[in-house]
Amino acid sequence: MGSPRYSPFPTDEYQMRLKKARNLMDKYEFDALLVTAKENVLYFSGLQTVGWDSKHRPLGVILPREGGPTMVIPESLAVVAKETSWVDDVRLWGGFKKPNLPKDPITGIVDALKDLGLSDKRIGMELGYGQRVGMSQDDFDQLKSLVSGATIGDASSLLWDLRMIKSPREIDIMRAVCDATCKAYELGFAAACEGMTERELAGVMMAEMSRLTNYRPGFIGIRSGLLKYPMMNVPPFDKPMEKGDLVVVDSGATLRDYWCDMMRMLCIGKPTDEQRRFFDVELEAQGAGVAAMKPGATAESICQACLDVIEKRGMRQHAPSLERVGHGLGLDVHEPPSMALGNLNPLEPGMILTCEPIFSDLPDYRIGNFALEDVVLITETGHEILTPFPKTLWIA
Repeated sequence: MGSPRYSPFPTDEYQMRLKKARNLMDKYEFDALLVTAKENVLYFSGLQTVGWDSKHRPLGVILPREGGPTMVIPESLAVVAKETSWVDDVRLWGGFKKPNLPKDPITGIVDALKDLGLSDKRIGMELGYGQRVGMSQDDFDQLKSLVSGATIGDASSLLWDLRMIKSPREIDIMRAVCDATCKAYELGFAAACEGMTERELAGVMMAEMSRLTNYRPGFIGIRSGLLKYPMMNVPPFDKPMEKGDLVVVDSGATLRDYWCDMMRMLCIGKPTDEQRRFFDVELEAQGAGVAAMKPGATAESICQACLDVIEKRGMRQHAPSLERVGHGLGLDVHEPPSMALGNLNPLEPGMILTCEPIFSDLPDYRIGNFALEDVVLITETGHEILTPFPKTLWIA
């Protein structure tokens, strides 16, 4: 069994994941899994490559119900795989350096499936909610045609059953990436001032995230002032922040490909009474949602806890479409479960979730956009907030 020097986790972590996956294959009636998306390949193999930014070289990991995993990769990653992945059975494609290799990734994957006796079995792939197949539609169609005797089914529920519950090692990484993000907020908010552009504020924070983690920075969204109060999920602009602007910063570092995702707010100068009144409702509602997060609580109940505060404070008309207030977090920045009305699934220890009720003054968008977000670990007895940076309105 491989013991790579530069894998994100020790080999026994991946062995544990494979064992759990096999138990779930029985439940979901799969003979094997074929994972091709970055997050799932990382989860099961540890393979480290910047090649994920290229859409031209699909790769995959085959996880049979019996026997070890098999990884199919371009021959250019052969040495990378040896140093970063525990998987021993590595099949290469390309043929530029070594003769007699399959010439393309789909042929390589199909050859491996046939060699493993899986070409007429039931194979689970990333076809459903929150998942993506890591190849083009043409490649996927070719794959299906070349293993037409196999039954390819949706393994998204199986994969989320695995990934929603974090291991102790994953939790340690999440604590560290959240700590780095909080420190970047501290530095960025201390530097924020009138006339600074959103992009300049983003630069301060993203540089600090990279400095602290030694990984590529994650993401940052900033919405400040009247122009951006109606916006959501928007990047920073070359737009100066002006006196009186409320500013929402939505950001998170990455560490070993695990994400943080948190939001805090600042005001350029003293806020108006109305800005303060709306902010206080957001603070109370978000706090109520976090307080409700514990084992056995339904995902819906977290959303309802936030909505109850907004209703009690007479602001429900400003949040008419607020039916979701958070999500899971890990190798993806958005994972199940969704903290949404109608989701009666119970929270479980080991889940890492966010709580982020968001609303604006409607219909005018003149007062502000209001959003706070924490990363929360569900423990055996309650919860642990992984993003302890103060949630009070920062005055710049």
